[in-house]
Amino acid sequence: MLKTLLYVEEDLASSIALRFCAYLHKFIALSLFVVHVVQADAKDKVGSGLVQRAWEDGVGSSGKRVVDRMLRTENIDCPLAGRPKIIVGNRTEEIMYELQTGAFDLYIEGYFNTADPERFYQLLSSPLYTTAPCPVLVVKNLSISKKCALLCADSVDSKLLIKKSMDILDESTFGFDIIYFKFKENEQLVTLKPEEGGKNLREAKEMLSGLGKDVEHEVVLSGTPEQVGDYLKDYGLVISTLPGRKSMRMATLANSLASVLLVR
Repeated sequence: MLKTLLYVEEDLASSIALRFCAYLHKFIALSLFVVHVVQADAKDKVGSGLVQRAWEDGVGSSGKRVVDRMLRTENIDCPLAGRPKIIVGNRTEEIMYELQTGAFDLYIEGYFNTADPERFYQLLSSPLYTTAPCPVLVVKNLSISKKCALLCADSVDSKLLIKKSMDILDESTFGFDIIYFKFKENEQLVTLKPEEGGKNLREAKEMLSGLGKDVEHEVVLSGTPEQVGDYLKDYGLVISTLPGRKSMRMATLANSLASVLLVR
């Protein structure tokens, strides 16, 4: 089973992430753990010693009510592997500690998709995403699809992409397409011949085949990040290595409604 840590808040993004976990559990068995961090500024803290501990207990109890309410509301078809963990502290630091000490295979959190890609850039460039010890799944939408897209490009190490992706999805029942992105300012999206994907596309397909996975489609797309992002919207997952802040793949992922699995 895939040991998975899901971060939740009492918001729409977490609601969708919870439902996505139930969807994902149909394709691959998840050992799901839930965590919620109550962030408190220094000005919110009261006293020290017993007074401080009593304050933290009160804040923690409030956080537990939030998580319990979320779980009751969603009632997802994916059993939890343990009781939800409520922590008082800095969100990034506490999540990193849980990932590092818990030996998790996957971290999941919801993301409320907006028309402003800058928020997505900032998320993927944050310390949590750039230093997480395991792959990260950003749930942007509840796309009900049995297929995943492996996002390749000239700058992508295709062998690394396939190896790290299959560390997570090898036992899954997803179908896989390889989508090779070539940036060009076309008026509309253009589909090129598979040969245009060159060595990277050949290596990705050969490696998947060597792992016993069929490539249903290999598609080379020439266009803008907006055009390719729209093409990817109907996949259950789009899988990518962590892109650079100013790369075309970063812009493509930001402009897609599909959930994103980041590996490295």
